Amino acid sequence: MMRMLSCLLALAIAALPALAHAESDPALAGQSVTREIDGGQQTREYARNGTLIYEVIEREVRRDGTKMTQAIEREWQDNGTPVREQEFLGGREMRGTLWYMNGKVKEKRVDQSIHAPRGTPGTYVERFSDMGVLQSAGVFQGQFRHVGVHRYYDEAGKLAREVTYGPDGVQRSSKTFDGGAAAATVEYYPDGSRKLP
Repeated sequence: MMRMLSCLLALAIAALPALAHAESDPALAGQSVTREIDGGQQTREYARNGTLIYEVIEREVRRDGTKMTQAIEREWQDNGTPVREQEFLGGREMRGTLWYMNGKVKEKRVDQSIHAPRGTPGTYVERFSDMGVLQSAGVFQGQFRHVGVHRYYDEAGKLAREVTYGPDGVQRSSKTFDGGAAAATVEYYPDGSRKLP
C-alpha cells in the first residue's frame, strides 16, 4: 500500500509542471485525439486556438485482486491556465485540485484512505482564497456532511475558529481564536443546541 502511495505521489509531482500551462498545437485546433497508451488510452481535446483544454488518461489496474479503472482528468482554460485535475480509482475520486481563473489553487481534495488511513472515512478538503491563502480544512462525507475537526482561517491564514462535528454531521463544539490563542469554547448537544454553563 505504501509503495502504491509513493508511486502515486511521484506521478502527481511529475505532473505538476504539465499543469502550469497546457500545451498548444495549432494543427490540432478543435480536434479530439484518442490514442492507446501502455495499459489504457489517452484522450485529448483542443480548443479552436489549438490549446489543450481537456485530457483523460484511463488504465485498467488491479487492487486487491480486483480489476479497476484508474483515470486522471485534467482541464485547462483556452489560455492554458489549469481549471482542475482529478484522479479516480474505480469511479471514486482519490484526489482533486481546482484552480481559480487567476491560476491560484481554489480547493484540494484527498480521499482519507490516502490522507489519513486510520482517520475518519471521507474526503479531506482544503479551501483557499483567490490569493492562495488557506481558508478552511476538514473532512467531509459526501459533499456536505462535516465530520471531525474543521479549521477556519482568517484572510491572513491564521486560525480563527475550530469546529468539531460528530459522525452524524452535527456540530459538537467550537473554539474561537483571538491572535492564535483560544478565546472561547462552546459545546453543543446532539440536536445542535448549545450547552449552557
